[in-house]
Order: sequence, then C-alpha cells, then structure tokens
Amino acid sequence: MKLKKSTVIVIVLSWILFFCACFLIFLKLDKEHTEKITNEKIFREETEASEKKNTDAVAASQPVEPETEKLLSFMNEYYKKLRAGDEKGLKGMVEDPKDLVSSRVVKKLHKYVESYENLSFHTEKGADEQSFIVYAAYSTKIRGIKTPAPGMSQYYIVKKGQSYLLYNNEKHYTAQMKNALNAGLATEKVKQLIKETNDAFEKALKSDKKLKKFFDKGKS
Repeated sequence: MKLKKSTVIVIVLSWILFFCACFLIFLKLDKEHTEKITNEKIFREETEASEKKNTDAVAASQPVEPETEKLLSFMNEYYKKLRAGDEKGLKGMVEDPKDLVSSRVVKKLHKYVESYENLSFHTEKGADEQSFIVYAAYSTKIRGIKTPAPGMSQYYIVKKGQSYLLYNNEKHYTAQMKNALNAGLATEKVKQLIKETNDAFEKALKSDKKLKKFFDKGKS
C-alpha cells in the first residue's frame, strides 16, 4: 500500500519532533548533571576552606607548648640574674661556668644597666631535638640615660634534665651547632628582627646625645 504524501510528511515530522524532544531531554539531564557536579565541587571547596580556616583558628588559639614555656621561663630568669649581677646564679645556668665573665665585669654591668625593658624571645630549632637557638630582643635602660638602647643577642641552649644550659663558650660549639646558628641567622624572621633592632638602635642614638656618647666611649 502506497502512503500518501501528507502521511509521509506527518511521519517524518513526528520523527523529527521525537528526536528534538529526546535531544532537549538529553540537554536538560546533562545540564542537571553538570550543575550537580559543579555544586558538589563548590560544596567540597567551601568545606575544605572552612575546615582549613577552623584548623588555622584552632592552631592560633592553642597555648604556648610546655617546652617553649619552660625555655622562655629559663631565659627570663637568666636576664633577671644578669640584671642583678648574680654571678653565682648565672654560673648555674651556663655550660661553662669557668668561662663566665669575671665578677668585675658582672658588677660593672650591673653598675651601668638599670633594667632590660620590652624583653622578648624568638626561638629556632637547634642541631637536634634537645637544643634550641634563642634570639633575645630588648631595650637596655642605662643608669642616668633617659633613652633605652635597643639590642639583640643570640644564644644556643641545650636541654639538660628538667632544665637547660646556655652555651656561653663559643669554643665549645660543635660543627652541627655552628651550622644550626648560621641557618637560624639566614631565616627571614631573624633577618627582619636584626634589621628592626639595628634601625631602632640608630634612631635611639640620634635622639639622645648622652646615649651616643656612652656607646662611643665604650668603643674607645
């Protein structure tokens, strides 16, 4: 039986409409699938960012580690004895008591230094798990001079039992200690601290003639 031309056209149009409908459904499903993947990606990224933020916040809010707290307490005690001219107490805190500055020097230091103000510490790892490098920044208040002198000192500290010993004799530094000290000085944080201290020291000298005269006299 021969189909009429109009019937053929209707059939063809029906097939075209069917394929168009299938294509539109495919596009819709593909769009939904893409949106689902995108939403999942966004959710995952937001979740990861939120978790990182929470982790950072927790880390920032954590208290100082007990080991660091003990080390800072040791350094504060060291400066307390140094300021007081306590030679006997200082000898118990250093690795080589025989190399401790003489009583005359300690007493002379005590004579001129009134106090160490704005004392703060920055720590770096030493050559091993039992050693530390401490950078002490401070302002030295000299008796009779109004302006404090900014300063900074580097110390190598080794844990001994429940306390620490400060290596005061550079001749006792091992190669590993020297490498650790050099590595510490090369860190951006320490370089910045040194620059800030030097700048503050030069500024203090320019602002106070008595302070400048004191240090100029010390150089001669």
